[in-house]
Amino acid sequence: MLGVRLDEQLETRLNLLAEHTQRSKSYLAKQALLRYIDEEERKQRENELTLSRWREYQETGEVVSNDAMMDWLSTWGEPGETQCPMK
Repeated sequence: MLGVRLDEQLETRLNLLAEHTQRSKSYLAKQALLRYIDEEERKQRENELTLSRWREYQETGEVVSNDAMMDWLSTWGEPGETQCPMK
């Protein structure tokens, strides 16, 4: 169980939204928390992936050149779209 203290303005907004949507304040708060936690977890996964890729680069020094990437991107949406260049 969790208790949350809301400032007056936020509580007023929550009350109005609950009335307009015919949902309980608890339901709306739970939905807001779910969305927030999902987004924060996604950001954390992205950060971990970025750090992993950075560590890999530091260990190997392997990269895809800008020219190779630009050549690939220029084919996007074209009938002869090429495969993503690999390091």
